[in-house]
Amino acid sequence: MQNSRFYQRIFVLIIDSLGIGATADANRFESLGADTLGHVGEHFRMRLQLPIFQKLGLGNLHPIMGMPSLENPHAAYGQISSISTGLSDRESQWEMMGLATTAEPDIFIDGVPLEIATAFANKAMRPLLSNSLLNTQTVLKDYGLEQLATGGLLLATASSSSVWLIAHEHTISVAELKEDCQILRTMLDNSPYTIENVNGLLFSGNRPTNFYPQELYKFPLAPPSPTVIDCLLKEGYAVKLIGKSAQFFDLARKEIIGNNKESFVQLQELIDKRFTGVCIAEVGEMEQFGKARNPEGFGTELMRIDHELTKVIDKLQNDDLLIVTGNFGNDPTYPGEKHTREYVPLLVTSPHLKQNISLGGKSFSDIGATILDNYDLGDKLPVGNSFLRELFSAYQ
Repeated sequence: MQNSRFYQRIFVLIIDSLGIGATADANRFESLGADTLGHVGEHFRMRLQLPIFQKLGLGNLHPIMGMPSLENPHAAYGQISSISTGLSDRESQWEMMGLATTAEPDIFIDGVPLEIATAFANKAMRPLLSNSLLNTQTVLKDYGLEQLATGGLLLATASSSSVWLIAHEHTISVAELKEDCQILRTMLDNSPYTIENVNGLLFSGNRPTNFYPQELYKFPLAPPSPTVIDCLLKEGYAVKLIGKSAQFFDLARKEIIGNNKESFVQLQELIDKRFTGVCIAEVGEMEQFGKARNPEGFGTELMRIDHELTKVIDKLQNDDLLIVTGNFGNDPTYPGEKHTREYVPLLVTSPHLKQNISLGGKSFSDIGATILDNYDLGDKLPVGNSFLRELFSAYQ
């Protein structure tokens, strides 16, 4: 393990869906005019109170009603844009950790290809009762009774590069469903196709009118090449993943989806422990309000996050660095229900920070480059530009 480091621990907190205005390439993503924070602020007017975000410089990046800019925010602040081709949690977190995605994932509009579906059924030793592009409600309505009677598996694909394995909770154990998902995940990884998620779903009920999705298990695509996380682990540094972040990297191939409150509890408990390395935590409940186009719910949850941030910052040690950022926009006033291509904030603070500094425009990969630079590993993965040296001027 290297001994030359500026910070003992770096905490990266990703606020899901916190966009601060459309990017220069927003037209390619049907996102012209999108502005998640601005439009939520317009909806709330003076009711949107975010004192901690304001102290960190969010108002300096995007002044809104109730959150003007400050002359001396207690942080280094800037904005981030993405170069990846999509707008998913996976793509944003991979890019932050040095792996930009430049090709679109595949979508099975006609179901899983027959050769893969047949090989999977043989290995799972269960018949497939469906294999087509269907939403979960339709699958349960059309095939739920047959599945409950026969114990076969329901296979469905989605327009979001996902494959679903569905079964009634009385016909399969959780362990077997997870094993089947892993089998299918491995088959897809070894095929020419790139599919983001294999999802296992258990449902309950005894007839179509009361069939209900019960438990969801996600098995996401693994990174195809080393990331910042791999570099840190190889050199002996600790890597802690909380919330959605635990899904996207090989070391945590498990389905961990806590709510925002649980994620903040885990984060605060982790700050109280001593270790040398990095923690990445994504709080993801904002996405549901964005997709539902619910600005009231979005702003209310954002104020809860602001309150939780107080506790996190109060617990930081002198040799800790906190990076607060986002992943994409999800404007709850925009047409449709897709993520929106927007800049996201970069808010950086530490107990030793003496004055604010504007970091300007950055890329997602600059976060990973800064982490590696801090631990003298900048040559291990030459992607992105570290802003560690820029932070030094804020300590003078």
